[in-house]
Amino acid sequence: MYKKVKQYAANNGLTVDEKNGLAYGRIYGVFIAIQQDPVTAARHTVNLWIKPGQADPLPAVPVFLNQCTSRFQYLQTAVYNNYKITAEFQGLGFKWGKEYVPCLDSFLKEVTAYCLNNGMVTCCEHCGTEYDLNLYKVDGINYGLCPSCYGNISNQIQQNINQKAKEGSGNIIGGIVGALLGSLIGVIVWVLIYQLGYISAIAGAVMIVCALKGYEMLGGKLNKTGIIISCIISVIMVFFAEQMSIALEIYKSYKDSLTFFGSFQSIPAFMTLSDVRTAVFGDLAIGYILLAAGAWSTVHQALKKGSGKTDARMISPFDGANSSRGR
Repeated sequence: MYKKVKQYAANNGLTVDEKNGLAYGRIYGVFIAIQQDPVTAARHTVNLWIKPGQADPLPAVPVFLNQCTSRFQYLQTAVYNNYKITAEFQGLGFKWGKEYVPCLDSFLKEVTAYCLNNGMVTCCEHCGTEYDLNLYKVDGINYGLCPSCYGNISNQIQQNINQKAKEGSGNIIGGIVGALLGSLIGVIVWVLIYQLGYISAIAGAVMIVCALKGYEMLGGKLNKTGIIISCIISVIMVFFAEQMSIALEIYKSYKDSLTFFGSFQSIPAFMTLSDVRTAVFGDLAIGYILLAAGAWSTVHQALKKGSGKTDARMISPFDGANSSRGR
């Protein structure tokens, strides 16, 4: 979890779960959860589970949240659905490092005050019960539920997974074509960066992500077979991209005597030069490291989906969850 958000959570008595990038507990009288984005440090999802008191009319929560998005700089979206407020924060620009956490805190003060002042109470996001509530994580999503609703949701997700498993492995040929097309984007980025004089290997991360997404788009399903195929294609295309970059450099220097195809054929001769060999191997090493780093999140999620099992568990009870009114 982003260190400033982690420190803020700890200072306010929230429990910090480093492994899952999650902070949760009561703040300003209301139970909340702050979920760290797995890729972007300055991106967090805030959840509150709240409903009107039994005798109270429904407050204009959506109108209030729309007003918040215009007033809080780093609040990107805020919606109220099924007794659940979901607010997406992202740090943008050059000053977010200093202003991000104060913005998050100001929003939490205002939204919790709004809920309490309007007599709202913490509840299950599905059935609305105010008692025996727990924070659950099901397939990476945080839910505030009673045990009965948790059982229904986890069972439904498991049924969906089983149904997808019955649908087969998807279109492998289409997936291969998609992975090739996706990896070509990485090749283009690699060559362009190389021409600008920078370390082109950073395009390795782009290549693997595009290959995996391309396989999924045209193959219909990114399973273990698709992951292996996409990774093999990406490894080959990284080498191809570096060869293309070298050939282009040779052609630019010797275009009066060599065609581009001839430049490509002359690469082995140039590789006998120690400085060229060192630069190429260095580029490839960094490229493959960044390729692996770029693949990790997507591959991890795809393997979980393809395991045939629901990742569902209880995180914590809502201690005193039905006592938020008037606090």
